[in-house]
Amino acid sequence: MPDETTTAEAELAELREAVLTDWIVVTSRAGITLRAMQATVSWRVTRPLRLFRMFSNHAKETSLADASQLAAVRVASRLGLHR
Repeated sequence: MPDETTTAEAELAELREAVLTDWIVVTSRAGITLRAMQATVSWRVTRPLRLFRMFSNHAKETSLADASQLAAVRVASRLGLHR
């Protein structure tokens, strides 16, 4: 019985390692794909439009003042400014 337990634990450890390795490969490929997509002209041209759409949707849901304040905080954080 101890032999079977040791064998089962070893198999379980191998399976966990395989799943972890697969996950690392998938996430690294996703990062590469995302960076490639963000480097395209289409992404760089439409990004300001998407940001404006997000801003206008937020302004509709809350208020223009709240949306403006949130946008200012985001810009400041991206520029590395602190309040």
